[in-house]
Amino acid sequence: MRLSTKFTIISAICVLLAGCALPPLTGDLKSAREACNREYPRRIGNYLPHAHCVNAAIEAYALPTARHPDLVRLQEEIRASLSDRIDRRRLSVSAGERRMAEADRLVVEAERERDAGNEKAASRRLAAVEEMLK
Repeated sequence: MRLSTKFTIISAICVLLAGCALPPLTGDLKSAREACNREYPRRIGNYLPHAHCVNAAIEAYALPTARHPDLVRLQEEIRASLSDRIDRRRLSVSAGERRMAEADRLVVEAERERDAGNEKAASRRLAAVEEMLK
């Protein structure tokens, strides 16, 4: 086989495999998250792959413009951790959803505190979120 044909075939295979692992690279965060929801419906065993898909979408669409990218990444870490616990049946779905909502709330509050220049209060909120990782 000619080198250019081999290259074309290998490139096509790589594109197909990437399409299985990544959210769509065109569009927006909302449509990428919807694609994750379709690809990984809510059931035990899908929570961690869904979290990875959502995190990849957030990395692509939200992180580049985030005022506090470290907080976004902390949310990603919490999302993956809680999802892993759900898939391993160490945490119920409802408890995982409550904890994620709490983490989201604390991150939003930490963002507000940082924006107001109150780093000490922001640090307290982040410590509470980091405690969820233990």
